[in-house]
Amino acid sequence: MVERRSMYAWFNTGIKWFLAILMMVIAGLTFYQVIMRYAFNRAPSWSEELVRFLFVWCTFVAAAIGIKEGIHIGIDALVRLLPKGMQGILRILVQGIVMFFGSCMIYYGWKVIVMTSRQPSPALGLPMSYVYASISVMGALILVYGSQEIFKIAKRLNVDSSDNRL
Repeated sequence: MVERRSMYAWFNTGIKWFLAILMMVIAGLTFYQVIMRYAFNRAPSWSEELVRFLFVWCTFVAAAIGIKEGIHIGIDALVRLLPKGMQGILRILVQGIVMFFGSCMIYYGWKVIVMTSRQPSPALGLPMSYVYASISVMGALILVYGSQEIFKIAKRLNVDSSDNRL
């Protein structure tokens, strides 16, 4: 059990570092582009496109982290009126629906990746499937984070039900 927690902690930390590095690269490239445009009047076309692609990746990865952290908008006023056990069951149901959405993102994201694998980007010449891979990656992250959350909720439900028996 301890190994699983450390593996999840390592995974979550790695994802956050990946996101932080992407953001630093975006900031550096944007700074480079501004300097080249205004100081030398020679802005490279590739830097704007790369910043856009990295921003897409940041958006999808950060949205998945938002699901893990529970920071997306939600209305839980009615849920809080339910008994604790029902709240947990409803939260598991919601996570299941979110995980279904993540599965759809993997499936349809893969279809887009296959369709765009031979389409080069205008400035960099990279396959556009590199950009669209962020859709499937987000879906996979949603599945990982959703299963983590269901595990935590179920564990809390077991602890609560064993406390009620005493």
